[in-house]
Amino acid sequence: MKKNTVNRVTLALDEALVHQLDVKMAESGSGNRSEFVRELLRDYLVNSACIQGQTEMLGTITLLYNHHQRELCAKLTRLQHDSELKILASTHVHLSHELCAEMIMATGTPQALQELNHQIRRVRGVLHSALSISSSGKELE
Repeated sequence: MKKNTVNRVTLALDEALVHQLDVKMAESGSGNRSEFVRELLRDYLVNSACIQGQTEMLGTITLLYNHHQRELCAKLTRLQHDSELKILASTHVHLSHELCAEMIMATGTPQALQELNHQIRRVRGVLHSALSISSSGKELE
């Protein structure tokens, strides 16, 4: 990653907004206003890219299922193979004799990530599935 030059930017904010900024900064544990504003801006850029929908994003699907359900693992594998996403990793964890958790990390458009998550949710035996979308890092460099 290339080293960026730091530019100083001055902002004019009313007193009430500065107070809210300081309160939220303290709650977040950020060391200073500059660090906190950088974090907010990065979050905004990632969310904006996700809303626009065409930027490659990093997604993690976390699912919980009963592994005794017939053909469930084969269906989950088939969905991943048939997806337009690039599947980066999949981790399977045994929580109990019946329950398993799986985390699937993939890159692709937000729509494709959401579609795979919806397909996984519809598989009989999947008890819960949640998608977390983040930056692939490209727009933040």
